[in-house]
Amino acid sequence: MKRAQIVFLLLLVACASITAQQLTVRDIMAEPSPAGMRAEGEKMSPDGSKVIFLWNAEGKYPRDLYLVPTSGGQPQIILKTTDMPVTNRRPQRENKLDYGLVLRDDFAKSREGQLGNFEWSPDSEKLLFSYAGDIYVLDLNKDYKADKKTAKWKLLEEAIRQRSILVKGLTDAYAQAMVDTELMPWFKVQQKNLEVSMQAGGKWDSQRQIVIEINQRIGKGLTRLFDSGIPESLANDSYRKFFEELRRAQNRVDVVQAEYEAQAKDDNPRRYTRTQSAEGGARFLDNDRILFSQSGNIFVWNITDSMLTQISREANPQAFIGVFGSSPNKAGTMIAYTVSDSSKQRALVVPNYLDEFVAAGNTRRGWSEQKVMVMPADGSRETAFEIKLPKSEGVGNFRRIIWAADDRSLIIDRNDKDTKRRQLFYVHNVGSKDEQVILIADETDPKWQAPLSNIIEADPKDPSRLFFASEKDGFNHLYLATLEKAAAQPNPTAEKRQENPTDPGYSTNVKVEQLTKGNWQIEWAKWFGDSGDIIFNSTESGTATRDFWVMNAAPGGTKWMVRTDGLAPGMKSGPQLESKGSDVFLLYEYSQWNRPADQYFQRLCYNCGDSRNSAKPIQITSTVPAAFSSIKFSEPKFIDFPARDGKRIAAKIYLPAGFNARGKQKYPMVIFVHGAGYLQNIINGWNNYYREFMFNDLLTRKGYVVLDIDYRGSAGYGREWRTDVYDFLGGPDYDDHIDGIDFMVKNYAVNQAKIGVYGGSYGGFMAEMLAMRAPDKIAAAAALRPVADWKNYYASSPGYTAQRLGFPDKNPEAYKRSSPISYADKLQRPLLILHGIGDDNVHVQDSMQLVEKLIRLGKTQYFETMFYPSENHGFVRPESWTDEYERILAFFEKHLK
Repeated sequence: MKRAQIVFLLLLVACASITAQQLTVRDIMAEPSPAGMRAEGEKMSPDGSKVIFLWNAEGKYPRDLYLVPTSGGQPQIILKTTDMPVTNRRPQRENKLDYGLVLRDDFAKSREGQLGNFEWSPDSEKLLFSYAGDIYVLDLNKDYKADKKTAKWKLLEEAIRQRSILVKGLTDAYAQAMVDTELMPWFKVQQKNLEVSMQAGGKWDSQRQIVIEINQRIGKGLTRLFDSGIPESLANDSYRKFFEELRRAQNRVDVVQAEYEAQAKDDNPRRYTRTQSAEGGARFLDNDRILFSQSGNIFVWNITDSMLTQISREANPQAFIGVFGSSPNKAGTMIAYTVSDSSKQRALVVPNYLDEFVAAGNTRRGWSEQKVMVMPADGSRETAFEIKLPKSEGVGNFRRIIWAADDRSLIIDRNDKDTKRRQLFYVHNVGSKDEQVILIADETDPKWQAPLSNIIEADPKDPSRLFFASEKDGFNHLYLATLEKAAAQPNPTAEKRQENPTDPGYSTNVKVEQLTKGNWQIEWAKWFGDSGDIIFNSTESGTATRDFWVMNAAPGGTKWMVRTDGLAPGMKSGPQLESKGSDVFLLYEYSQWNRPADQYFQRLCYNCGDSRNSAKPIQITSTVPAAFSSIKFSEPKFIDFPARDGKRIAAKIYLPAGFNARGKQKYPMVIFVHGAGYLQNIINGWNNYYREFMFNDLLTRKGYVVLDIDYRGSAGYGREWRTDVYDFLGGPDYDDHIDGIDFMVKNYAVNQAKIGVYGGSYGGFMAEMLAMRAPDKIAAAAALRPVADWKNYYASSPGYTAQRLGFPDKNPEAYKRSSPISYADKLQRPLLILHGIGDDNVHVQDSMQLVEKLIRLGKTQYFETMFYPSENHGFVRPESWTDEYERILAFFEKHLK
């Protein structure tokens, strides 16, 4: 049975004993997960012929690298992490007091030195990746390598045959001289074995290996003979010449065998760096040049001649000046990058209590000052060009930097005015004497700019066209911008007034046309190959699903949905697009509420008669254990209910078996609050909350109703829904939860006195707000890694916080009314606080401060705490997940039953 078949059969038997009725908290949080491991790091080759991804068939770390041809066939492991060199680690000193905590246990070791950051070469024949901070290249051109390997083998065979003639002459000569030596019969036996093995053909590596092993034995025998000296009876000139010829033949065999073995080893990835400082952001500029960063600066390495060129020189770690966001043009001749001065940022100290001595690592957080630079990729300039844009106002950042089709012009998307204004610039002929800065769009939102509006794509053929996204009509839609060519100015004196006299550049007039419209949003868009059409992913079919559409790039242009025959409505997301000729290749992730995500490939066509037809989707990965697919989970009801202001709130409801809304029984209810604020959880798809999905199902088996809503501020519902939380976090989003409780009590037989809530991050913040401000609605709340004071989160993530609340010194009342710690004196319902001590997102400082305030207020009877010393914001250890959710379950069972 083939190895790949064995690997995938493991999925069929994994978790075979698990049923929905048997899933415990420990099962749900286990590693491997009953849902299996999702493929990660998937990358489609530029020619669309193959896809690579990281995965482990047993659902454990470390992940291996798989490759699957898009024409069909099973994925094959092409690189195992365990075959990579051992990572360089300082040797651990011996500790005889080894009875305490083991820091580098098997769990930690399995996650060290992971493969990652894969990038294809333009010819789709090489893979660039990083491992333990170094750069490697894996050559996948098997035919080319096989030909070179076979050529080396033929040279080795010929060298062995030439030596065999001499060895036969040696044994015959010794026999004629009647010299008795034990080596001669041994040589005859080995020579016979060698001849038989070589007659087998040497086509397969196993056959060749036998030949090599016999050949090595003969070589060692000859070395013994040479070292022993030549018997006097044979020490004449003819024998000396014979032995010299035999030595030369053996040397030739040794050299050619070494060359063959080196070529054979070339199947393994080649390591290009071995440095103390890690290399990052590596990618191919072309088939021979690699762009990467090291110690803060950007370099280009030509792997054919080992030429290393430094591109940027501005990075200065001691002064907190960094270089990031390198963007090469298509030809790989120019590189744009951002220089960021973060010297005014502050250190966020995150202590580690697990080692022998407490260590205090820190991460710098805050605002930075940025500028865009451009440098030739050959390093021919001593200093880079700085793009001179109009001076920004207030704090902001550069969101996107891309090149136009002429490879000489940049499109720059900048946020400023404290994240309220978005300006889109076209910089024509960067770095030249006739450089022009043209304003494409200038939009101000009184609240804050949408992150989705950073969708920008230059027309691949026409440098005067691009499309961009904007929420200015209320939903994220596409707009086509066309620059107007400037008229050539009269020049009677023939004076050279610009660097390119035949190119007068553009005028300041830009034609902007809206391409899409409606109460739905676009979340990804690309030019559809070279066709002039646009493909996009949107919510047009409904907010709970995603589909792909293609449209003509013109106002009112024809639009059609990409057919995905065989796939039921669900989430199609995370797309990658490549094109070759008239073929367009689409790779995406597909999932449903109870079906974990797998990768699918589709071949599309824009020059094949009816361009609305496409090939059926091909499933690239199969990562879901059969046992999991057979579990009958409680199917959520997708509904919406009215908010107090008349808007509709999307929700999922999980109901226990035998639920009867009209009976006498009243049910306890748990509300799950998703994190991030700007995130969507009411989808018919799989996401990072898969553990909570299974936990919610467990709650229904214990008799609870579960409510999950996309409250105000959530993604997927347009600008107004997104920004309704402005100036008051815990305002309209808090009201949505209260309205949800009232709706469920009225319509789903929920016991008003037995309602609990739990959530992490933003969900933990909301759980605390509900516990403190709504004692008549909430009986118990579990807050995981919660924000308790938004001024602390401003220090950690100022961009996110300032967007929603402004600046603490300018808007102190907004921070006060939005922070749970302000309502600590009102707590009179049980509150469970759980937080990772290593959290560098929502610092454990929040929970520490809240706990101290609750102690001083005499609220001991109302709160419990649990801190996790090894965990960051997102937990990773199954033991931590299990401990956390077993506590939550016991907490609800105690207070809601």
